[in-house]
Amino acid sequence: MSRKPENTKMSGPLGVEDAGQPCHGRQGRRALQRGATALALGSALLLAGCFGESAQDLVKSAKGHLEKRDNKAAIIQLKNALQKDETLAEARFLLAKALLDSGDVAGAAIEADKAKTQGFSGDALVALQVRLLLMQGKVDELLGRYGNAHLQNAADEADLQMTLVGAYVAKQKMADARRAADAALRAAPDSAAVRLVNVRLLTSEGKLPEARAEVDRILEKSPKSAEAWQLKGELQVLAEAPSAESVASFRKALEIDKKLVGAHAGLINQLMRTGDKAGAKDAVAAMKAAAPQHPQTYYYGAVFAMDSGQVKEATDLTQALLKAAPTNERALFLAGRVAQANGDLRQAEAQYSKIIQTTPEAQSARVALAQLQLRGGDAEQAMTTLQPALDAKATASEALALAAEIRLKQGQGAEAERFLARAAEANPNDVRSRVGLALNQIQKGQEAAGLTALRKLAAEDKGTLADIALISVLARKKDSEGASQAIAALEKKDPQSATPSELRGRLALLRGDRAGARAGFEEAVKRDPASMTAANSLAAQDLQDRKAEQAVKRYEVVLKADPKNLRAEMAILGLKLTHQLIDKDAAVKRLVELAKQHPEEAAPRQAAVGLLMEKKDFKTALSLAQEGVTASPDNPSLVDLLGQVQAATGDRQQAISSFNKVATLQPRSPLGPLRLADLHAQAGDKAAATAALKRAQAIAPGDGELARKVVDKSLQLGLLDLATTTAKALQTAQPKFGLGWKLEGDVARTRKDLPAAIAAYRKADQLAVEAGATVPNTELAIALHSALVESGKKDEADRWAAGYLAKFKSDELFMYHLGDVALNAGRYPEAEQRYQAVLTANPENAAAANNVAWLRLRAGKADEGLKFAQQANKLRPNVPPYMDTLAEALAAKGQNAKAIEVQKDVVKQAPTTAAYRLRLAQLYVAGGNKGEAEAELKRLADLGPNFEQQAEVRKLQAAIR
Repeated sequence: MSRKPENTKMSGPLGVEDAGQPCHGRQGRRALQRGATALALGSALLLAGCFGESAQDLVKSAKGHLEKRDNKAAIIQLKNALQKDETLAEARFLLAKALLDSGDVAGAAIEADKAKTQGFSGDALVALQVRLLLMQGKVDELLGRYGNAHLQNAADEADLQMTLVGAYVAKQKMADARRAADAALRAAPDSAAVRLVNVRLLTSEGKLPEARAEVDRILEKSPKSAEAWQLKGELQVLAEAPSAESVASFRKALEIDKKLVGAHAGLINQLMRTGDKAGAKDAVAAMKAAAPQHPQTYYYGAVFAMDSGQVKEATDLTQALLKAAPTNERALFLAGRVAQANGDLRQAEAQYSKIIQTTPEAQSARVALAQLQLRGGDAEQAMTTLQPALDAKATASEALALAAEIRLKQGQGAEAERFLARAAEANPNDVRSRVGLALNQIQKGQEAAGLTALRKLAAEDKGTLADIALISVLARKKDSEGASQAIAALEKKDPQSATPSELRGRLALLRGDRAGARAGFEEAVKRDPASMTAANSLAAQDLQDRKAEQAVKRYEVVLKADPKNLRAEMAILGLKLTHQLIDKDAAVKRLVELAKQHPEEAAPRQAAVGLLMEKKDFKTALSLAQEGVTASPDNPSLVDLLGQVQAATGDRQQAISSFNKVATLQPRSPLGPLRLADLHAQAGDKAAATAALKRAQAIAPGDGELARKVVDKSLQLGLLDLATTTAKALQTAQPKFGLGWKLEGDVARTRKDLPAAIAAYRKADQLAVEAGATVPNTELAIALHSALVESGKKDEADRWAAGYLAKFKSDELFMYHLGDVALNAGRYPEAEQRYQAVLTANPENAAAANNVAWLRLRAGKADEGLKFAQQANKLRPNVPPYMDTLAEALAAKGQNAKAIEVQKDVVKQAPTTAAYRLRLAQLYVAGGNKGEAEAELKRLADLGPNFEQQAEVRKLQAAIR
């Protein structure tokens, strides 16, 4: 909320009455009174004082210029005054004020600090410092320090309260903003500046007619108020009045005050909006002439340069803008756009991320970042970035449309349609919303009408969303021919795009045509070698074919096309590590190199530190984490990484310091408090852990993921009341979102109140049904089924499970859960049936194969047991539980020597798991390896009561004596 403050005369340590006196008068007498120190200055200084303007004369002259709003002339005079006497604190204060009004925020902040250091104080300085904090984007600091402040001087009190209005509006705290505006009106009821701020607030409150009436009343009393004419123009824009009216108002404001930056901005915006590029160009030039160093001049100059395709000029102006306002959200957002135009997607991501770190609710930044992540092939990360916007009470249609696009590209058409339906409600006139309405028709059974509408939109709109939605619907209907035709139509819009080829690949996958899918994805790579989405799809197929090296090559193609693509680098290293194509030392070396190449990116440093921690190389891990923070001290991800290493190495106080810094850097993020809660809990400090969890929960009580984390940690600490409060707060914030009731059920289940748990879970399930959920909520399904089983309601549990599977036949995780329930109850045939069903749905499920092997062995079917054990180990090599089953199967087949070799590897990988040593001892005994058996059995016996199978240990020891 911008406004030009009224000038307020203030006197500092040197009174105004001293100015303008001749050298032999009062000033001369004062000089003589200063004694020997003054005489030591010498004759040259005395001559300069008598024959040139004194510092006080220059300050007086500057005040005159300030009254006329000639900041440029005032700045010159004040700087000259400070050259003559740099101790003039009042001059520094006035210079700070003039610089701020000229748009030099950084310079103003420096001079204000110097004025305070030199002894200048009072209400005027406080009001100025508060305005500086707002201009610097430090809204949280401003409200924390001055939110409850009041000043004695009426004009300064009004100035302070006007600034608070802007801060509260930025935080969407409208009630607080209204209180501040009322306080400003009480302090200065006749001030045009205060009344104009009130008009802006009325607008923010949705009271546009009242705001327009008030600005007209202000102009009746003050027809020469440039700010009022500017605001009149802004309100005309909001009221959708003819553009000529708002343009005339902005021009009238500039006739009165050609340096009024807001009027320049309004004029440029309106001219660009109406397509008058020539007029906008002239307006930008006029703004540059009037206020060449104002941040808004840089901003609008860069916006116009971008719109005109002058990327280099936009880049230069944006860099100047960021120097003046490094934390301003609009500046950072524009910097992101400019970086995208330059092809520097990493830098663009960094700028958008900075906005989100300080303002998590900034939906435009989330949309922009998610778009980049989707473009980079990381659809799930894009969805994670977007989720807080989707969970907000008022979600922008752009966020909903992007969520739909993400789900459409992932083949989740039903969920995409729900997002588009929400977008239609948010903005019915938008093309994306019209797509949503068409999809809504299809959902309601009006399929023919919906498809006709989609086809019409796809044909008329130059965009691709309608095409992709049409393709998704046809693919879900298994209308392969119709979907193929729609893809061909999409391709005609942009023949060079890789998207049609990717869609052909996905369509082929739905048909079960893996060869056709591969061909589609490979064609996409030919069109766009840097496409991570196509590389991901091809790599997934390669991994299914057990061709890890080929999967690596897919990302190497991306890297060749885009050498700075960090995601491709990380994907390559991840594959190589998983499939043992690189040793950990070499991986760490490469990750360190990547960390140096991308100092602002936390991912490579996090991965390197993780590997070092696995190797117990804590010293190197700590050093690497500290290097990251030294290079980027305000990067919260790197500070968090350092805190984690410090916590792991036992340096609790340093870890607390790091996590507190994370909380300071990201005051609207729960990460810092959650880390502190974990740290305090590990130290047994339950009170501190509780306080940290409450602090985290208070940040965003309507955030589902945060609520889940707080409840989980609260249950671990036995804080059942806090867990309940958190679940209830989520229910209040999002009454149609089932997670709040699911969490309430978890708390009740922990209390052993199973009826309450079942009721809460059923409520969550009901909300999902009412929302039209078509994607399984496996977590909720498992919780509800488990609660029914624990209540002894087996028949009801079975009926519910059957109904769930009838709706979600392919939910292999739920089927696996049913297998576990049967296994734990000793119903082995039923358990095996469930695990076999999992393998039918997904032959790649190694855990299910391992469990079938274990059950086959219990049934005395060694051949089948060995077959499934080998399958599990082929799918997931070097996993101790699977290797343990394989060793048992080999022994059952009489291959004891092979079994021993496998079990030795198991013990090597998991040396602290006593059960694996017991199996090895059993194999040694069976093979007659007495010495080795004695050694293993002694280790187990030494564990004493810490190993519950001591009876078996004694039995084996007796057998080899």
